[in-house]
Amino acid sequence: MFSQYLILGLCLTGSAVFAQQGNHLDLGILQTGAKVSFVRAAGGEWGVEICGSSDPCIRQLKPSQIEVYQTEDSIIKLSAGYKTVRKTESGIDAKAEIAFNETIMFNVQDHWSLNGEVVSVLRKVEVVGDAPGGFNTSVVFSVDSSVQWSDMNCLIPGALYGDPTYNSDRSPGGVLNYKARRFLLREDIMSAPLFSLSFNNGSSVAMLDPSPRGESTVEETKLTKDVMTDARFQFGALGAWQIDENPIEFGFQFPGSMSRYAFGPETPAQPKWIRRYHPIVQGVAHNYEVSFRFGQNESFQDVIRNTWRWSWNTLKPVVTPIDVEQMRQVLIDHLAAQAATIDERIGIPFAIATFDTSAPQWNWTMTAMGFVSKNIECADQLLREGDRDKSERGQKMRYLGLSIISSMIEALPTVPLQATGYDLATGKPWTGERQEWLAPWLRNATEDIRVLLQAYRRERTLGREHPEWFNWVKTYVDWLVLQQREDGSFPRRWKAGSNEVAELTGSTSYCPVPLLVLMTEETDEPKYLQAAIRAAEYVWEDWGSQGLFVGGTSDNPNITDKEAGMLSLEAYLSLYEATSEDQWLERAKVAADYAESWIWIWNLPMPIDADDAQLHWKKGVPTIGLQGINARGPGGVDEYMDWSAPSYAKLYLYTKDQHYLDVAWILLHATKSMVALPGRQYDMRGIGWQQEHWRLGPGRNGRGVGGHRFWLPWVSSNHLYSINGLEELDARLFEQLSKGRFK
Repeated sequence: MFSQYLILGLCLTGSAVFAQQGNHLDLGILQTGAKVSFVRAAGGEWGVEICGSSDPCIRQLKPSQIEVYQTEDSIIKLSAGYKTVRKTESGIDAKAEIAFNETIMFNVQDHWSLNGEVVSVLRKVEVVGDAPGGFNTSVVFSVDSSVQWSDMNCLIPGALYGDPTYNSDRSPGGVLNYKARRFLLREDIMSAPLFSLSFNNGSSVAMLDPSPRGESTVEETKLTKDVMTDARFQFGALGAWQIDENPIEFGFQFPGSMSRYAFGPETPAQPKWIRRYHPIVQGVAHNYEVSFRFGQNESFQDVIRNTWRWSWNTLKPVVTPIDVEQMRQVLIDHLAAQAATIDERIGIPFAIATFDTSAPQWNWTMTAMGFVSKNIECADQLLREGDRDKSERGQKMRYLGLSIISSMIEALPTVPLQATGYDLATGKPWTGERQEWLAPWLRNATEDIRVLLQAYRRERTLGREHPEWFNWVKTYVDWLVLQQREDGSFPRRWKAGSNEVAELTGSTSYCPVPLLVLMTEETDEPKYLQAAIRAAEYVWEDWGSQGLFVGGTSDNPNITDKEAGMLSLEAYLSLYEATSEDQWLERAKVAADYAESWIWIWNLPMPIDADDAQLHWKKGVPTIGLQGINARGPGGVDEYMDWSAPSYAKLYLYTKDQHYLDVAWILLHATKSMVALPGRQYDMRGIGWQQEHWRLGPGRNGRGVGGHRFWLPWVSSNHLYSINGLEELDARLFEQLSKGRFK
């Protein structure tokens, strides 16, 4: 695969001091006191060396590395040091020549520069001559041999956060790749083309493609062929690996290859290589840039925060503001239109097709709480609009909201809950296929019941009493407190209508925390807040303290995901507000830093040769603002996280950290790019529609195509809460964000 050395040093920054003394050409002095030099070896070729401090030396003996593909049995690896190096005002120019045979020559031209803590290399490769087959090139470093594989944690945004245990065995950041001591991922599955290594001694190094392009073709992104050669491939791959007992290596390859483990029952646990090359043709365009940030005295949490913000500040995501008021009206009118009525019961169906069809979805009478269905939160949005609009339209919204809530309470009157949803056709718990979707999940129930308690309190301030709402909430919460275990955790799921646990893990014990905090505010009974603190301490000690959050997506096994970060942020913020203890604000920041790393902050183009009519994500629509879903399938994206826009704005208000406001800005404006609007309907069946998810990374359906084309209620409720929740938090700040004035 890749080859040769750079012994990892631990901190880079410094001045542009240059000096040439025989076999050394100096780039600069680092903060550690080490000197960055180009050093001539005995054979006359130049490598890179960083030495002179108490940290281990860093060397890259053969900076130019090329892989030439002829056949599966003939993959040739070439490497060379620089033939010449020359000092310039902006850095050092270095050149290498690598002969493949008598007629083919690769001319490598690198420009190295140093800026603060970052060293960058800008590479251009010229091919002299033509030949069959293909090639890629790479910049690879080696870590000092004293560092073992187990001595480091890796960050791959949306794919790996140190511990691979909760990523599933076969995922790119999963257990099988960890055991093979190999992580190698294409940048088109990453929210930012970033790969960070955090070492036990507090040092770190991160790689970033600072100017990603990402172009590809339909066939290539469908992974129909293991080996492909095409000059149009403009994506790289980043990773780290260790072969046998050799030093750990890390680097960037262009175009990017990867290894993957196929999913499926009884599928052999053998990696499959997907190799991508440029043609060996004179004049082919082959250029890229890689930046390396070196850190010191950083915990893994620090690495997540610092390297992500470095990526953000480098990539500078640009957002086109939306018309917030138009979006709010379109979304709420569309949501109201989806309410279904059967025998005076009203609910929002679990899934509805976004395309023209007369056939109802098989589970269109399924309606549920929380997670992806959020019926009570949908009802709350309808009630809010009823308060905003005193006309007949607003009164209809209010009627629908009240009816959705009463229908849910009537269908699920007993605790322990029989389910977290029901069948509109019968008014009873769902008995059809996929009953597990409506099982008594901790998240699904506590999420919507919290919203109901908030709505109850808001309605009361307006002189409207709903004692039946509060009685239902309190009955559930009093039962829930009794389910808390000695260690402070709650089970992830119970069996229907029972105290019997169906899923033991306590990883989602962050879910009930805001509800429990709110119950103490409402009742003045401290037991609920005490239970909330115990639950939050449990998930912090077991996961959050490691910079890891798992289990949020109820329909996945206990997987690392962004929603776990979102919900943990809510939990810690609620405890900070209830206790005024700084530790909860600090933990909220850790959760926020983790969660935002799932947000795409670069634009990945759709396949060059794609038919826009066949794409679900259309050409030319920015991908900035999308978010990865979970680490089991990185490259899949949705817009669920715009629900957290108010939380990031709140974090800004508490910390005065402008970056959190920048995140809120993106979550408000850049997460609704595929909502069908007047004059921008795409191929949706009408105004207000948007499908639930898409895929950006390579896979069976290719880039820009989702696994289905259905709308789920969370799409509208989350979009609306990003607007209404911000306005409720701080009307003045909302006005600034909605108009873009703070920018």
